[in-house]
Amino acid sequence: MKRPDPSRLGLPPLAAQLFTIAGAALAGAGVAAIGVPAGWLSGAMIGTAFLAALRLAEPLTAPFRWAAMVSSGVAIGAAVTPQMLQKIAAYPLSIAIMAVSVALSTLACAKVLERAPGWTRSTAFFASVPGALSYVFAVAAADATADLSRIAFVQVLRVFLLMGLVPLIVAESGAAHAAALSGPIDSVAILLYLLLAGAALGYGMERLGVAGGMLFGAMIASGGAHALGFAPGRPPQPVVVLAQVLIGAWVGVRFIGFDWRLFARSAPAALGSFFIAVGIATVFAIGAGLTLSLPFAQTLLAFSPGGLEAMTLLAFALGIDPLYVGAHHLARFLLISFTLPLAYRAWMRRKA
Repeated sequence: MKRPDPSRLGLPPLAAQLFTIAGAALAGAGVAAIGVPAGWLSGAMIGTAFLAALRLAEPLTAPFRWAAMVSSGVAIGAAVTPQMLQKIAAYPLSIAIMAVSVALSTLACAKVLERAPGWTRSTAFFASVPGALSYVFAVAAADATADLSRIAFVQVLRVFLLMGLVPLIVAESGAAHAAALSGPIDSVAILLYLLLAGAALGYGMERLGVAGGMLFGAMIASGGAHALGFAPGRPPQPVVVLAQVLIGAWVGVRFIGFDWRLFARSAPAALGSFFIAVGIATVFAIGAGLTLSLPFAQTLLAFSPGGLEAMTLLAFALGIDPLYVGAHHLARFLLISFTLPLAYRAWMRRKA
């Protein structure tokens, strides 16, 4: 990935970011209007990526990212039900199955990519790791043979395609439905409390280095308040929509400064590895679903090699258990964090 190009807008940074978010909202509204599942989320991502390609998008600063995470966490927390909590006993075995899926997916994709023209073995390995992009970058940067541009290209393309394709796959399976939150709408005072409490707890978790800390902090604050009856209902629909638009825009702005010549050179290998990763995740998701009597759409989202925040909110937008999906993506991040250096050393020692 190249250094981000300057925007053609010629606006102050804040105004340019608001323009980007407005474009994301407009695209999200259009996609949602034609009935695409999770349309606000995927539409916002596609619209922002389109603006980025035209050099009309502005990177979102930390306050907008925090707003995206906290508003998403509050909305997701309101959807947590006692029925979801009763199924936590199934998580350990499901996460163990997912861990095997992650290992096989990384190995298979790395073997494919290392045979593509222009790909070093280190680049192939880091591009194949399904998630934890920031941590993967930090480890890859220490290796002079790793091409960070190709790694970023594959990782960002994977999330982009997943957010665009998974809603359609889930819709075809008949499992997609709008997130139905019961009860009255929470008052403004309660909503402000949930946002402030979620932001405070999320910030503390981020300081402790918890992956997706802002999102999970807000989920815990909102879920706890709703479980205890302090917050009796659901967040207003505009808050839910705003959360999806901001997350979609946050994913889409990663295409600012995108090297389209790199896309032309790397697309065949990147797309091949993407379909291999999704194929392996799908097989294991089916196996986990059959073993644990869980819906296929739920295990597919949990096993999909996408970003933690994006996949969790996508589950919520599709009306699928976000607690299960979020727990698996957090476990994936922790698994990668603890094993990546050792796995990379073993990969590089392996004879080509």
